[in-house]
Amino acid sequence: MSIESGRAAIELRGVSKRFGSVQVLNRVDLDVHRGKAVVLIGPSGSGKTTLLRCMNFLEEFEEGEIRIDGEPLGYSDDGTRRRRPEREIARQRAALGMVFQSFNLFPHMTVLANVTVGPVRIKGLPRSEAEAVARELLDRVGLGHKLDAYPGQLSGGQQQRVAIARALAMKPKAMLFDEVTSALDPELVGEVLAVMRQLAESGMTMVIVTHEMAFARDAADQVVFMSGGSIVEAGPPDQLFHAPQTERLQAFLRHFREGYRL
Repeated sequence: MSIESGRAAIELRGVSKRFGSVQVLNRVDLDVHRGKAVVLIGPSGSGKTTLLRCMNFLEEFEEGEIRIDGEPLGYSDDGTRRRRPEREIARQRAALGMVFQSFNLFPHMTVLANVTVGPVRIKGLPRSEAEAVARELLDRVGLGHKLDAYPGQLSGGQQQRVAIARALAMKPKAMLFDEVTSALDPELVGEVLAVMRQLAESGMTMVIVTHEMAFARDAADQVVFMSGGSIVEAGPPDQLFHAPQTERLQAFLRHFREGYRL
């Protein structure tokens, strides 16, 4: 399905989510435009990861609507809010590549096999074609020399780069990244962020949850600051980092400036 002219690739309108009595998301509106990198920042517990998981229907949301290329995600478009059949949900999820904090690689498979298994089993791609795509992607993330290695033989940064290549192998319309550097040793963070910068520069549509403020400042087209399950401020990086409009964002940025990540 092609994106309608002028329409955002991912649209959120009034998205709300509760965990028991806790309101985790409160009527969130957001547009992610094709070819743009949107970075979600905010304190822990602000709803960033939950919002990202709602975008891939890994979390169901009680109110509101999310559209991918204009198509309602997870629920029918007939006004009944009826859950779509699992096959339709799987098809919609496949359009959005997601990379998590944990690498989730298959330990018994080589790097090459980890990247080819999805296209072969889910998309029905011939193995030779899937392997050609995988080799190209692994070269792109700097791991073309590790095709026959197993995950246990790789550093954390290398495993995360394989996870990115695996998600890209499914040819997603957009990529979702959930704190992909948070579990890495500090010296390995840069190599993963470099791959993500490269993706942003190539025009991949991306939504990224991160605490890496320098990366958000340098790589994002739009930065979204969340607190208490709501979007407090959103705009270009220069605006949010150099001229924040709200006390909550000012306090959040002070915390990072007093550290070493901004």
